[in-house]
Amino acid sequence: MNRFLASIQLSDTDRKALIVLLVVLILLVLLIGLLGVAIRKVMIHQAKRADSMMHDVTVTHVVNNGRDFRKLGFKKNNRAFYRDSLWPFGLACVGLTIWIIFNLATGRWGENIFEHFGELFFHYKWDNWMYPPDDPLWVRVFGITVMARWPEAMEGYPAFKAEHIASYIEVFIFLVAICWYAYCCQAYLSRYVRILRLSSSVYEKSLEGYKASKDIEINPDKPLPPSE
Repeated sequence: MNRFLASIQLSDTDRKALIVLLVVLILLVLLIGLLGVAIRKVMIHQAKRADSMMHDVTVTHVVNNGRDFRKLGFKKNNRAFYRDSLWPFGLACVGLTIWIIFNLATGRWGENIFEHFGELFFHYKWDNWMYPPDDPLWVRVFGITVMARWPEAMEGYPAFKAEHIASYIEVFIFLVAICWYAYCCQAYLSRYVRILRLSSSVYEKSLEGYKASKDIEINPDKPLPPSE
């Protein structure tokens, strides 16, 4: 094993590529972890909301079995999803209205508003031909193409252009609406799963830990009849 490791010769470029790959993997794991924490918090919050939706009809025995519980729970969940979705759809309609009014006034229907919005962020050089041969962006290490350095930012970005301000506003509104609607969808699924689980757990009958002998209470004034 030691001979095998000693036989591996890595150039400075290969070492930098491995370091960049390691950093990217760590950042990716952290990003996935943060996303998982956010999803879990949403699920916990929406599970409590599902409990609130079904609490009164359950404790008052409006529903008395799992089938009716699911039927009513899904109906309430669909209504809640509809009400929640009205806000992001309304926001998207606002963005669409701005886009229509602006293009009616200017006649610039064919322009890419998302490309305009991208001007507000850094642009990076991702092609190897943009770098010197002795310091490339992409190299092959152990048969895998990885980055050997951090990409360089392109000149002129970020840039703010007054003629594209309507595109900035429109895309920002659309992105907020999309994220909001995605949250509504994830909340709907969380409540759906919670209602399914409750429909089984609330009405299930279990004898786990039950002892029949505990129900027999011997009263000296009223002794039990002799057994046969």
